[in-house]
Amino acid sequence: MVAPASVILAITQRILFTTRPPLLYRTIQLLAFPAVAFYFLARLLTHRNYWPNFFERLGFLPKSFSRTKPGAVWLHAVSVGEVASAVTLLRELRSLQPNTPLYVSVSTIAGRQAAAQQLTGLCDGVFFVPIDYASCVRRTLRVIRPALLIVLETEIWPNLYFETKRTGARLAIVNGRISNRTWPQYQSFRWFFKPVLQMADLVLVQSAVDLDRYLEMGVSPERLSVAGNLKFDAAKATPPLTIPSFGARRIWIAASTVGPNERGSLRRHNVDEDDVVLAAFRQLANEFPELLLILAPRQPARFSEVARKLTAGSFSWIRRTDLLRDPARRLQLPGVILLDSIGELAGLYHLADAVFVGGSIAPRGGHNILEPAAVGAPIVVGANMQNFESIARDFLALGGIQQIEGAQQLLPSIRQLLSDRDEALALGQRARQLVEIRQGVSGEVAQRLQPLYHSAWIHKPRGALARLLLTPLAFLWKWGGAIKRDRSEQRAASLIPIPVPVISVGGITVGGAGKTPFTNYLARALRQHGYSPGLLSRGYRRRYPAESLVFPPGAVVSPFLTGDEAQIFLRAGIAPLGIGVKRYETSQVLLRQFPETDVLLLDDGFQHARMPRDFDVVLIDGLDPFGQEDLVPLGRLREPLSALERAGAFVVTRAESDLRFAAVRARLQKFNSRAPVFRTHLISRGWRDYASGNALANPAGRRVGAFCGLGNPQNFWNTLETLGVDIVFRWAFEDHHSYKPVELGRIAHQARLQGAELLVTTEKDRINCPDHLGPVIHPLSLAWLEIEFEMENEAAFLNVLRPLLNAPVAG
Repeated sequence: MVAPASVILAITQRILFTTRPPLLYRTIQLLAFPAVAFYFLARLLTHRNYWPNFFERLGFLPKSFSRTKPGAVWLHAVSVGEVASAVTLLRELRSLQPNTPLYVSVSTIAGRQAAAQQLTGLCDGVFFVPIDYASCVRRTLRVIRPALLIVLETEIWPNLYFETKRTGARLAIVNGRISNRTWPQYQSFRWFFKPVLQMADLVLVQSAVDLDRYLEMGVSPERLSVAGNLKFDAAKATPPLTIPSFGARRIWIAASTVGPNERGSLRRHNVDEDDVVLAAFRQLANEFPELLLILAPRQPARFSEVARKLTAGSFSWIRRTDLLRDPARRLQLPGVILLDSIGELAGLYHLADAVFVGGSIAPRGGHNILEPAAVGAPIVVGANMQNFESIARDFLALGGIQQIEGAQQLLPSIRQLLSDRDEALALGQRARQLVEIRQGVSGEVAQRLQPLYHSAWIHKPRGALARLLLTPLAFLWKWGGAIKRDRSEQRAASLIPIPVPVISVGGITVGGAGKTPFTNYLARALRQHGYSPGLLSRGYRRRYPAESLVFPPGAVVSPFLTGDEAQIFLRAGIAPLGIGVKRYETSQVLLRQFPETDVLLLDDGFQHARMPRDFDVVLIDGLDPFGQEDLVPLGRLREPLSALERAGAFVVTRAESDLRFAAVRARLQKFNSRAPVFRTHLISRGWRDYASGNALANPAGRRVGAFCGLGNPQNFWNTLETLGVDIVFRWAFEDHHSYKPVELGRIAHQARLQGAELLVTTEKDRINCPDHLGPVIHPLSLAWLEIEFEMENEAAFLNVLRPLLNAPVAG
């Protein structure tokens, strides 16, 4: 039997260390806040370049980042190296999702500068990643509203991960790695890292070694796989640059050299790689009198110091920037070009007979060897390649680089490459072959991310106070709904059966899934196949008190009698319409007046249990298929998702992407494996003038002000964007809103201020507008969009209904 003390200890550890996010982590953050604030204040006071865009780190993004719709991709690349890796991935994502906003965050100033240079035209914005405090992360998420967060390498920020998942977005770690240097720390703090890493929906790592380490950290095998290294794609040969070589017969490039204790070093040290290189060059100059050394220090702050070393050592040397100003200047060989320019190094590797990549003799962790490898340059590195561990391992296995143990071996290694041209050429060729073999990762990763992106169920998470207040109301909604359904089903069981089949068209969420247009579609399809359908509607927000109203197809009556949605049925002129809250009683009236009716279609009837039905068609809005996972008022669900068990068939609307449809279908089948899942496409039939109803020319390209009162206004905005309309102003009202002239005047005024040429709305909203709008919205006019549904695989859908109907459905 477990001792009580052990149980208490286990519970305490779980609360403190494995909650999402860890309570301990947020407690430490709270206690450390004064120190964190002091740190940033000190940075702001001592580093002028820290001021620009600092408030982005607090979650205050530029207004230009505000999106009109959710569904962006947010990629986090911590600094320069990750930004370079992101270029080809962003290019692949842009080609697959040309209309999806792409945002990139960075952590360092250098990373932001690199992103500004390399990502122009590839992303919609670059910003500093928010500090990992929940409030800062939430502010950023409210602006970006991503469907997918991609974290390059292994940046583990518990609040960023947790808050992203709270919004329903997906989380992917791409190019993941855990180095030998950091692995002991991961093992020591596994209790902390494990629950954070388990939040990731997909982890794509660089190597098999990384895969084993992530498995040990608790990542599920089904979410984890080896994808390769994005850096290989970033290593495509840079266009060659020309630089005066002054007749040199041998060229040695010493790239990204570092000094003692340079920022980013793995430990304190006194190694000065520039001294090591210059000492080796002095010896080689005696053996190769026509030798040119191109020396490229890693940090621009060291240019002046290295220049002093060259002068003090009596070397023949020149600055690259002096050559740019005066190309006629000469250099006596053997000599040194100090590469004090930015962005030229990669373009010069094609000139090299030997390359030493710095940061590897000093304990800096190494620098990028892929750029020289991509052009077939022979490469020498030191023993410290921890930052490129898996890449160095692959190159060593293939014989694509030479690795030396220390500074003393640099001279003989470079001497050998300069002396033996055949060996140097073979070394460079093996390096280039490995780069070419390993390229193509970006395209594969982008394809792997597509299903993840389309399976996001984005919603706006409620704060703690809102959940505290609304959760009891959601419980009451659930409890009251269950009681009402039980009573309604008991009453329905005692009713006289309806003599014709009843097909209900409904939904699981509040707001617009397209139930009314779909009911119209189904009525038209049944009539085309020889049936005589009748329609039943509640007549929501009608103002006429009669219990039941029945109208023939195409009847012209006031919305005062019918409500707005019933008007759409009447104007379609397909079938007789019965309107009444008590739809069973209304159905009896309709059948008496139109005895030829052989099937009844119940609009918005999934929750109307008092009306017996033979079949439930449940519409699922592809933009928000599961109602934010919560019941009203916490979310948009009318009933718990378990109610989907009652569906006879599902119809997914507004899921134009095949991947999105597949994701929605897969989840629906978890709730109800019996019901087939179909899809509709929204078809625009054209634009109509608000007054005459006459057809209008397509306003594509025109600047419009748009307004609507729908359960999900995003559906209308998306449709307009798909049609190529330039929306300069938009205004969303509550569902079924009845517009007053003063409101429409205000809409027209605001739209004109934004440069709109036309007002546009939906058919339902036009019904809810007063008839005489000309003077109110002048000089603008109003057009409404006529739409209809097109069923994918209509024959299969109608055959599902065949057993209910009195005659076979043709198909």
